[in-house]
Amino acid sequence: MTIPVHSPRYNMLKKRALEVFERHGGWLSPPAWSGLAGFYPVRAAYSYLLRLHRFGLLERRSSSAGILYSLSEKGRQRVAWLGR
Repeated sequence: MTIPVHSPRYNMLKKRALEVFERHGGWLSPPAWSGLAGFYPVRAAYSYLLRLHRFGLLERRSSSAGILYSLSEKGRQRVAWLGR
């Protein structure tokens, strides 16, 4: 089922996802973010966070702990816009 773009539900997941990063204020791995956001299955978090990175809403880096994501400046602006 596809949610229409003009539906109030269209950006709910995006808003919830970005707000987790905003509250945490640092770098999160996909499994850590998944637990905080209540996003399951955990393996789907890898794909969803990569999509948000490609939109420019998250920064991405690799470390010895694996892939980590953090809110970008564009992501902060989008959280503010979604909260209006």
